[in-house]
Amino acid sequence: MTAVLWVSGMLCLSILLGFWLTPWGIRDLKRSAGGAPQLDLRLSYTPDEAARLLDLYGPAGIARFRAMLWADMILPAAYATFFAGIGLMAARDFDGAWRWAAAALVIGAIGAALCDYAENFALLEVLDRWPERAPSKVRRASRFTTAKFLLSVGSVLALAICAIAWRLK
Repeated sequence: MTAVLWVSGMLCLSILLGFWLTPWGIRDLKRSAGGAPQLDLRLSYTPDEAARLLDLYGPAGIARFRAMLWADMILPAAYATFFAGIGLMAARDFDGAWRWAAAALVIGAIGAALCDYAENFALLEVLDRWPERAPSKVRRASRFTTAKFLLSVGSVLALAICAIAWRLK
């Protein structure tokens, strides 16, 4: 289990660093949008906000965003494996009162990953139709983005509770 955690953790870190630090990553898209964050990095967004952002990106930015969404198909599996693996280890170590945090970590991580995949596919559909607007698909993608963020925050909180429980043990 530790090797799987190590590999999945390093994979998460590598992908995130690639997204944030490479010239063709998140910073480049943000710069092309006048500082506005990309859709999958917002808590939620409307069809009009998505349309304004995609207009700012232009064809080259949309192509980069599409490539990033495809590259983002690896990250959810990696972080779900990492966080759920920690949750499973915690479930073995904890009894009664702390076990709920371990379960929340596993469920939150897997749920966040599933929402991330659904968000990516919905956004790819939006990009495939562009410049035709698809408001219902944008709203669906936004709901998955919001759910991804809420489940991710829940997972981090559950991880913190597990760390406290291990410390108290």
